[in-house]
Amino acid sequence: MDLREVRDAWNAFGETDPMWAVLTEPGREGGRWDPEEFFATGRREIAGVMALLDGLGGLPRRGAALDFGCGVGRLSQALADHFDSVTGVDIAPSMVAAAERHSSRSNCRFLLNERPDLALLPDASFDFVYTTIVLQHMPPAAALGYVAEFARVLRPGGMAVLTVPSRPSNTVIGRLYRVVPRRLIHAYVRHRFGAVMQMHGIPMETLLPAMTRAGLRIERVDPDTSPGPNWVGFRYVLSRR
Repeated sequence: MDLREVRDAWNAFGETDPMWAVLTEPGREGGRWDPEEFFATGRREIAGVMALLDGLGGLPRRGAALDFGCGVGRLSQALADHFDSVTGVDIAPSMVAAAERHSSRSNCRFLLNERPDLALLPDASFDFVYTTIVLQHMPPAAALGYVAEFARVLRPGGMAVLTVPSRPSNTVIGRLYRVVPRRLIHAYVRHRFGAVMQMHGIPMETLLPAMTRAGLRIERVDPDTSPGPNWVGFRYVLSRR
């Protein structure tokens, strides 16, 4: 799977406005994210995720966590409050460099991974995998490949939380995504803005069987608004059998 276009786009975002590329809130573009506010959003998000897991019986171990698509480390630093060690992985060199600049946590490390797999990480090496607003930005075949890799790197009894859009919503832009070929949308955005933040969905009827085949058990599925109003998204809570 050729991910060079994804890498190049996110490397460009990381060089120009990395925090806004991670959290595209109106009025925050152009370097207007306050770093303390930005990283505070990560701490709130991870606190909610840990409460969710505790409600499901909790993790048997809080040793190692993986933050896939870590960007500038917004969630990696937050996970470091709850786990002995955290590994943040990203496809863009500029994002990994920014994560290292912003982190003072001794239990965080950041790795560049430009491959369509996670071969740089050993089997059964993590107790928790977290990824949000990431898998939607790559071709679905690549996203499904990474889901299988999450299962491989999880220890038995470990858990994963993923957010993935299922399909475009019924907004005007959502309807355009349904009828206009994705390559044309991306070509237009690239022509106008120089780089494209791809958006893709994976239907639940495709994703759930893929998760099961990989050895993951579906513990819970909830609606999720993180992909924005133009997409119908879900949060999947999974465990490794």
